[in-house]
Amino acid sequence: MSGTKQPLTMDEVITGLGDLRAIADSKGKGVCQAAVDILFALSEEGAKTVEDAMDILHDYRLQAKENASLHSKHAVAGKPFLKDGVWHCPDCNRRVPPNHSFCHRCGKKLRWK
Repeated sequence: MSGTKQPLTMDEVITGLGDLRAIADSKGKGVCQAAVDILFALSEEGAKTVEDAMDILHDYRLQAKENASLHSKHAVAGKPFLKDGVWHCPDCNRRVPPNHSFCHRCGKKLRWK
């Protein structure tokens, strides 16, 4: 072998943390167990290596960001504003008919009261 180290598998990391837990003091036991639980959950999701786990976490962060964006657009109502005698969407600034629940252009939830 050329001296390059193979990346650790999730099973090796979990086993290593289990070994550390066996010799850790009372504070370390909870920390090691929490780490084992997290890594085990990631391995159950298909992570075989640390890089796989990082990819899953990265995808989770992107999904959470997208979910927050969708929530703010479709679940959190915005108040239309009156400009030049016409009501406009607070998100996309397009015209909206009075008393409609959503902007027909961008889908923003509207609050009229």
